[in-house]
This record gives sequence, C-alpha cells and structure tokens, in this order.
Amino acid sequence: MVFSRKQVEVYVQHISSSTSGTSRDTTEVTGQTPLGQGLRAVAAAVLLVSSLTATNAWALALGRVSVQSQLGQPLRAEIDVPSITDEEAASLQVQVAPEDAFRAATMQYSPVLNTVQFRLERRPNGRTVIHLSSEQPVVEPFLDLVVQTPWNGGRLVRGYTMLFDPPNLRPAPAPLLPSTARSSAAPAPAPSAAPAPQAAPAPARSAAAPAPA
Repeated sequence: MVFSRKQVEVYVQHISSSTSGTSRDTTEVTGQTPLGQGLRAVAAAVLLVSSLTATNAWALALGRVSVQSQLGQPLRAEIDVPSITDEEAASLQVQVAPEDAFRAATMQYSPVLNTVQFRLERRPNGRTVIHLSSEQPVVEPFLDLVVQTPWNGGRLVRGYTMLFDPPNLRPAPAPLLPSTARSSAAPAPAPSAAPAPQAAPAPARSAAAPAPA
C-alpha cells in the first residue's frame, strides 16, 4: 500500500501530539543500544517525509550499520543495502546530509564527517553495502550520522548513531596453550654389556724330540 505525502504528514502529526517526552525508541545501531527518545523518532520521520521526492514507489532501502574501526582510528563502517535495483545503483549518490538535517533529527554534527567518503559495493555473493571511510580519526565514543541518498526515483534520508570501543576493550585472541609435557621420562638407554675377555691362545706345543736309538 502506498500513502500520499499528505497522509504521511497527518500521521506524523498525530504521533507528535500523542508521544510523551519520556518514551524511548530503539534505533538500529551497532550493539542494538537504545538511543534517543520518541521525539527523535518523530523528528526523523518528519525529516524523511520532507525529503522524499514525490514517487509512487521505491525499492531502495538502507539497513543496519556495522562499525569496523575502533576509537582513535579513522572511520571504517558499512551500511547494508538490502534492496536496490540496477537502475538505482547506477544513479545512486550517498552523501552526508546538511547540518540542518542533523538539527532536525536532534543529532550532533561532527567535523570528522567532513572527510567521510562513501562507496557502493556489490559483492559476488549478492550482498550490497555502502562502505564508509574517513581521513580523520574518530575521537568520541559515539558518532551521529545522517545520510541522504538521492537517485533518479527520489531521495532517502536516514540517521545512525555509531558506537566505538576503545582498542583495549576489543576481545584479545585466545592464547595458544603450551604443548603438554610428556608425563613419562624417556627410558634411559640400556648400558651396553662389556665384551667378554677373549681367552689367550694356548702356546703351540713344541715338536717331540726323537727317541734315542
């Protein structure tokens, strides 16, 4: 079912009037950490509605973000793209949204986002991801990101909050177990028997003297 823009705006206004300031929303981020309040979800919905170009339907979708770098390192992350057509992939552009989009979504814009680069990757196994990389290191334990993806069929906007672990909190590889010492000692070589002394040869008997005549 496809709703018109006016219907979606009315629905968002209804949610806005009935959402309390203490309600919380679970956003798709690394580690599934609960973030923000209902107001953030409403603001993000308004941002999404206002940024969509009029269209009957769209197939492009953005999924979860997976952080691959650590705190103090340049950003390395991937955003899953569970649904995209060849036509959308050919015209897709991924960008960091303007700062006013961050304010509308009650998210914080960080200067490190000025160096973020996006690359669409379609892998042999059929998986499609948007690879994120930056030149500057991430120095805060979390980083808000609002991306906009204009293409021929419209424009999609989505917000993420990425969490970064300090390097010393990453699980260390399991240590190799030392080789088990042999429980039994190797048998000592048996002492070689001393050679038996050889008997001295008997002296040759002298020839018998001839008997006297």
